[in-house]
Amino acid sequence: MASLCLRVLPWEGEMTRRLPVLVLLALVAATLSLGPTSAQDRRFTPSAVREAALTAGLGSLRNIRVQRPPNLNEFIRPEAEALAIQLGKALFWDMQVGSDGQACASCHFHAGADNRVKNQVNPGSKAGDTAFGMAVTAAGAARGTPTVPLGPNYTLGAADFPLLQWADPKEVSYDKRVMLRQTNDVVSSQGVLRWRYEGGGMGMFDTGTPMADDVFKLGGINTRRVEPRHTPSTINAAFNHEQFWDGRAQSVFNGINSSGRLDRDAKILVVENGAVVERQIQISSASLASQAVGPAVSDDEMSYVARRWPDIGKKLLGARPLGMQRVDPQDSVLGRLARAGENGLTTDTYGDMIRAVFWPEYWAGVATVTFDGDKRVLGGTPAAGATRYSLPEANFSLFFGLAIQMYESTLIADQTPFDRFMEGEDGALDGDQLLGLLIFINRGRDEQKVNPIFADVRQGNCVACHVGPELTAASDSFLGRGIALVDAPAAMLDGRVVSTVGVGALLLDRGFSNIGVRPTAEDIGHGAVEFGVPLSRQPLARLDLPANAFEQLVEGQMAPPQLGIKGAFKTPGLRNVELTGPYFHNGGQATLGQVFDFYLRVGDFADVNIKDLDVSLVRVDLKEADEIPMIKFLLALTDERVRVESGPFDHPQLFVPDGHPGDQRAITCGNQLVPCDDMREIAAVGRGGRVPAGLPPIRPFLDLPPLPPARPN
Repeated sequence: MASLCLRVLPWEGEMTRRLPVLVLLALVAATLSLGPTSAQDRRFTPSAVREAALTAGLGSLRNIRVQRPPNLNEFIRPEAEALAIQLGKALFWDMQVGSDGQACASCHFHAGADNRVKNQVNPGSKAGDTAFGMAVTAAGAARGTPTVPLGPNYTLGAADFPLLQWADPKEVSYDKRVMLRQTNDVVSSQGVLRWRYEGGGMGMFDTGTPMADDVFKLGGINTRRVEPRHTPSTINAAFNHEQFWDGRAQSVFNGINSSGRLDRDAKILVVENGAVVERQIQISSASLASQAVGPAVSDDEMSYVARRWPDIGKKLLGARPLGMQRVDPQDSVLGRLARAGENGLTTDTYGDMIRAVFWPEYWAGVATVTFDGDKRVLGGTPAAGATRYSLPEANFSLFFGLAIQMYESTLIADQTPFDRFMEGEDGALDGDQLLGLLIFINRGRDEQKVNPIFADVRQGNCVACHVGPELTAASDSFLGRGIALVDAPAAMLDGRVVSTVGVGALLLDRGFSNIGVRPTAEDIGHGAVEFGVPLSRQPLARLDLPANAFEQLVEGQMAPPQLGIKGAFKTPGLRNVELTGPYFHNGGQATLGQVFDFYLRVGDFADVNIKDLDVSLVRVDLKEADEIPMIKFLLALTDERVRVESGPFDHPQLFVPDGHPGDQRAITCGNQLVPCDDMREIAAVGRGGRVPAGLPPIRPFLDLPPLPPARPN
């Protein structure tokens, strides 16, 4: 096995009632053409704003419970659920899970997301692109030209964002826009080096052989691969009905992979009447478990090529939990198991923890499991040289998925100023934030048009997608409403995106939207198919529609509904959005101000994506003056426990790869296919968070200020 060279760097900064209004003042303002007044001059009250928000469907997240798998205790002993959370937290943060030191947390260590800036660029592989770099138009040159391309080992800076730059970032008309530069490259998270799995291994490293990487390389030396989509936050992910940007991690966990009921061949092993047999299982409300079992066997994210879940089980069942990392003795979950001055937990092995958490029929039988290619073989005479797996090794994906689900279900950020406001604390939001909230919920509906509180308030229409206490239509509680029929989909008119009747009808999966971030053809997202079955709920549902479901657009001719699923991505929740940049599935916007500009101009590729576009985007009507109150409202969605990493957001020590020595021109340490890694330490913190550890609060992406500079008077 070729050795890996590690260089540890210091962690820099580890650190609907109607409200009376003063009609006279409104008339004076209108007469003088002053436009919308400032929040401090408004005469609405917190209670009236709260009532409007409640009417719009918002509320405190503390009123929402995480849905629990109804058959959870068929697998986890009821008395061992606290132990299951311990097991899940240990597995999530453990660098032994990956083939070369990658933990689940390696991409989710910063407010549940990833704020690294070096070696974080994917060339747009979902579009079939293997070439990195910016495309610079004749209208102007910018950083990211072919002389200094985006690419392996590149260090991102503020000047690289947004990835698509317009001469006027606030121009609404597509006909009048002048593009300065663009790229289909994606800002995401670095994963593993390209090695072939050869079996075995111990500690952080599996045994493997380096392979030439045709994409992620620099000067003949491989670099760590980078994912094709930006990393979403794990915090509050427990409320999502499905996981990943495209929703492929199903709400039903099959115990084997992320595909739930789409994979009809997925079966775990169970002891029945003394014999080990295959059994198909369905654990509903378990999308976190479905998600958890994907990255660990991905040869982009955490795994050498051809490694399977039973291989991970063989490696970890006898390993000391967190055996390469320190655990703070005040850790909110693992503190009682911490070893003073030593790495790991007092529990000897993961096998011990699993036997204490799960019923014996999933681990206590005697079985011989082998693989014939990708097919699992139970019993029989193994082929010569075949690797044999035990029952608990074969079922390790079941243990891993459910344990991670138990842990991630505790990562709930519901103590924000906004949550306190919705619970009745009038002073939790200031005047600008109240105005921002009104813009957020204003959809221009008839009941809002007659409510004086919305006078002079622009139409953000954010609540069309960021709905409910969870602030996402992709939540368990909202997705029960299924599919939306749009009878006035988006269309282009004189360079602008409009909503109009007479152009057909559109079916949309609730919780997934195409908002014109990138051209649909580059990444079809929720429009993909797995195991021959669409990820979307629409194609089958469409067959059940009555014959008269749609208006006749031409006499005697019915208009079949189009399926608005291609290029659609899951609507994320917004709590802690201040800390989880860069934004969108391509990581293309560095700041909330850039996100605001994106919505103000009604997207970047709404014209190209018009037939799949979510019409909710069309109904956004913002002006530059709305930026400050909108962003200030979004800042009120930060849970300070996340900012300071106090319990339950505390964590063990972690070392994350942070690119390679050198820069985008050359790697200065390594040989042949194997580079050195720069490793960044994330120090362990306990339930008290970063302050007792002498660390500063975590900061936004690139440490950029969340609010734009003040405009001159």
